[in-house]
Amino acid sequence: MKPTLFLTIFSFLALGTAVLAHQPEIIYQKQGEIQINKPEISRAFYDELKGEARRYFIYSEAEFDLHVNILAPEIANPDVKYSAKVFLIKNGQEQEIAFLNGEFFEWQEFYEQFGRDYYLKGPEFKQRVLAGKYKIEVFSQDNTGRYVLAVGEKESFSAVSLLNLFWQIPLLKINFFETSVWQFFFTPLAIGGIVGVAVLIIFFIIIGSVFSSISNAIKRNKAKTLLLTSAGMEMRGEIAKLLQKPAYDITVAFITTAAKPEEDTSYLSKDFEAMKEMGFNVQEVDIEDKNEKELAEIFKLKDIIFVAGGNTFYLLKAMRKCNFKKVINNFLKQGKVYIGASAGSIAAGKTIKTASWKSGDKNLVKLKNLKGLNLAPFDIFVHYQPEHVEIIKKKLPWKWQRRKLKILTDQQAILVQGRQTVLIGEGEKVEI
Repeated sequence: MKPTLFLTIFSFLALGTAVLAHQPEIIYQKQGEIQINKPEISRAFYDELKGEARRYFIYSEAEFDLHVNILAPEIANPDVKYSAKVFLIKNGQEQEIAFLNGEFFEWQEFYEQFGRDYYLKGPEFKQRVLAGKYKIEVFSQDNTGRYVLAVGEKESFSAVSLLNLFWQIPLLKINFFETSVWQFFFTPLAIGGIVGVAVLIIFFIIIGSVFSSISNAIKRNKAKTLLLTSAGMEMRGEIAKLLQKPAYDITVAFITTAAKPEEDTSYLSKDFEAMKEMGFNVQEVDIEDKNEKELAEIFKLKDIIFVAGGNTFYLLKAMRKCNFKKVINNFLKQGKVYIGASAGSIAAGKTIKTASWKSGDKNLVKLKNLKGLNLAPFDIFVHYQPEHVEIIKKKLPWKWQRRKLKILTDQQAILVQGRQTVLIGEGEKVEI
């Protein structure tokens, strides 16, 4: 929605039922003379006499329609009657052109719907006058009490003046009319404002949603390379194809944390030795005793982060403790590679629920939140054998639930590059 359209709706709702749509000017705390600019624009000066008459001055370079009206807040000031004199000042001399005599005027009760306030409406003056300088002098018998001087008849509300009403009217309710501020929320202005704000909130929610979608699309399209394997270095041939430089120039951070709770870690040594045989420069890393800064420093000069298998629950808890997700996302944006093996692959998905589906990982660390790193937009089931069909069907009874599950045998891996996802290795894609 364009701002002009919003202001149109707001103005219609706020002013559509107004009988006296003057811009309020709160001046009862000001001292001295008051200058009135643009005298044809309708404004209401909320003022108070404090022992002497109040003087207002107008200067216009062209002839204009001069409108003056005196009112008083009925509840706060029911008895005092005000008068005003209008003078043309010419050559230093004051020439009286109007006398609004409130003493002998029959003041009428007037209910103003815009602010839901009761006034006593006093004498009024309207006349087309010549260019020049004018003085309006407001007074009463003892020059005390609150009144309103209305000047001009052309309604003109800018965006700023509309917004100002939201703090001006509550102040007037409390200090000038001595009524409850809660009445403000039943005025056309407040109702219109609430509707306008609601429309604006909806507008920003829609805009925010659009920008969020664009931002997410940009993030998905950023260079990102993942190789998610079931059996690690069994896929060494596919790993070699990913390299952009000779093996002896490749540096690897070999994450061993998931293997710590395991009794048999022979698979870990096997993967480590396979990397050494390929010529990689490999550094073993346990992320459990590292913080985010230390981890980022280790990864800075690495080309590959290899997250070995083991207990997925133990691994994910350690990842969260060192803010691994933030570090690896920054790493991937630099065009580097994440390789997962078994638990390392499962942890890269949306959740790690599949880790406990067969007689494999135990939730040794009592992890309740099973959300993964979400590097890949799916869940992963590793070490698949035909006998696992019934387990998967039991966990995901509906076929549509199984569409976001990637199933890998030990001879297969998933290659994720940007938004593209490809199954590589031996054998057909497993679909259940």
